[in-house]
Amino acid sequence: MVNYLIGLYGVYVFIKILLEIREVFFIKNEFEKGPILLNLEDFKTSAIYSIYKHTFEIFNSLISLFLVIFWLSGGLFILNFLFYDGSLIGELKILGVFFLVNYLLTLPIHIWQKHIDKKFGFNVAPWKIFFIDEIKKVVLFIVFGGLFFAGLIYFIDNFKNWWFIGFIFSFIVIILINILYPFFAAWFNKFEPLKDEELKSSIEEMMQKVGFKSSGIFVMDASKRDTRLNAYFAGLGKSKRVVLFDTLLKKLNKNEILAVLGHELGHFKHKDIIKNIAVMGFVLFIIFYIFGHLPDKLFVSLGIPKVGVNIIILMLLFSDMIMFILQPIINLISRHNEFAADEMGSNLVSKKDLHSALTKLVKENKHFPKVSKFYSFIYYSHPPILERLERLKEDESINNGNK
Repeated sequence: MVNYLIGLYGVYVFIKILLEIREVFFIKNEFEKGPILLNLEDFKTSAIYSIYKHTFEIFNSLISLFLVIFWLSGGLFILNFLFYDGSLIGELKILGVFFLVNYLLTLPIHIWQKHIDKKFGFNVAPWKIFFIDEIKKVVLFIVFGGLFFAGLIYFIDNFKNWWFIGFIFSFIVIILINILYPFFAAWFNKFEPLKDEELKSSIEEMMQKVGFKSSGIFVMDASKRDTRLNAYFAGLGKSKRVVLFDTLLKKLNKNEILAVLGHELGHFKHKDIIKNIAVMGFVLFIIFYIFGHLPDKLFVSLGIPKVGVNIIILMLLFSDMIMFILQPIINLISRHNEFAADEMGSNLVSKKDLHSALTKLVKENKHFPKVSKFYSFIYYSHPPILERLERLKEDESINNGNK
């Protein structure tokens, strides 16, 4: 059984690596055809950066395979031998060591990723900030993650249908995290009310058109860590807020900023947030159902007792395979929603301004504008940028023809 699981995971990793290698060759071939959207220098830089990212994913996949082999080939047995005593505290100790080992073994590749981002001018934060951020993440995980897993372990150890109760519990926690996101984000960045009264007034006017109410419009000091541009809506209910990266304010003009926010308002108008939560619930249900019905012989083959913590560990190890299978379907829905949000953004401002904003985002974020259809189908939650720009042009030409 163990060899079967390791082999299955190995096939999954092999497929992922093949997809990454295939995409690297696609980028090289497209680069030879000449630049599009960008000048030659920016086109070359974005191509090299994309190849680095795909290489990073290959190494990440290999490390995940190593961890699966390590844990299933004796690591779980050692954890149980050292810490399991049948108590909740004992099971939390096992989880704590499990996460600690995974974190330490994957930390070097995250440092390498930050180094690459520094090389390409994205990461501008000193290493001191990086390590302080890591400490904050660890503290948050210990406190809130500890409470979450304590609750989940309790349900697993005390209820026959733990998987269904655990699903409901996890789903509620995810909703709470979305509501409390502004609180967590404040641990890492400063958020100040938007001072540009003219822009603020235009944003508020646009929000009123679609009936969006927020707790405020804030500027985040993203530039102290990264140069990339972004804007988003955070929180749920009364905690909803508009967040603009200070880098976005520096690089985009007023109408382009409004077009980007108009796109986000499109998601609100079409109730995409609720749809995404529903999809997330569906995925969670499948994961919990599968791992709630694992055969007893699996635990016998691992040499460990069938206690809740081991099911959680197996869930953490193999839930990404389930997501890999479901992701194309989820992405198909997401890409449809993104096109609809683009249409809303262009209608609230103009197609020209959204087109211009997207083009600037590609350049500033060093995003290689071309992607293979198969890779996009598997991984992209957003339509490739060329498809989005082409759709805007088509809509504009149709509208002009109707005048």
